[in-house]
Amino acid sequence: MSWHLTHDQLHRYAAHTADDVTAMSAEAHLTHCARCRSLLPADQEWLDRSWADLRDIVDQPRRGLVERALTAVGLRENTAKLLAATPQLYRAWLGATVLVLAMALVVAHEVPRGSLLFSFTAPVVPLIGVALAYGRGVDPAHTLTSVTPLAGYRLLFLRTAAVLVPALVLCTSAAFLMPAVTSLAEAVFWLLPALAMVAGCLALSRWMALSAAGGVVGSAWLLALFLLGSADGLDPLLLFSPAAQASWATVFAVLAGIILIRVRTA
Repeated sequence: MSWHLTHDQLHRYAAHTADDVTAMSAEAHLTHCARCRSLLPADQEWLDRSWADLRDIVDQPRRGLVERALTAVGLRENTAKLLAATPQLYRAWLGATVLVLAMALVVAHEVPRGSLLFSFTAPVVPLIGVALAYGRGVDPAHTLTSVTPLAGYRLLFLRTAAVLVPALVLCTSAAFLMPAVTSLAEAVFWLLPALAMVAGCLALSRWMALSAAGGVVGSAWLLALFLLGSADGLDPLLLFSPAAQASWATVFAVLAGIILIRVRTA
């Protein structure tokens, strides 16, 4: 070093009375100068306590509420940690889902034929969640998780399950609060279309990003609603008729089979 900090500069830096420029200059110098560091007064007890606290944070990080809940139901610690590190968009989707379902319930009870809003919204809720649960562009930690042992299909399916479980619970709970719904069969009329669309999203993710696949499937759903609504003599509720439910079940079974074959041959 061609220069060193003066005693006055060291004193003002240690006492936090130096101006910003001097403090930054002193800090940069102390990083490389052992001589000046040795002259800097230090509270050894405080340093030892700080390092101990830092080791506790690094070596034994505190688990969040979600992570503790997942391990309590039997998941492995590494799996629970990975699921708890969900993208911020996923958390935003969860909050938006509660709000949208609540608004749909209000409309269903206050507006004639208002239950149509819930009928056409509920099947899309799991799809949107899946589209926002995994992949580059929606997950800030995707670069890190993509190189873990759980990367690939396993992580994709874990994130999908993490979306489907709360989505199914929320939508089913909201459906029971709909007017004139008295049985489980009446409350889950949206389930097969939702599962079929999620399976379609996962199948398309082989050729495009999961979020893009969700957009394609969601657009197809909106297009079907538009065509049925604009056609004379047709009711969009035909999408939930017994014949349509059988078709949804068939589509779901075929797509699930395709996904399983793809996973086994990967």
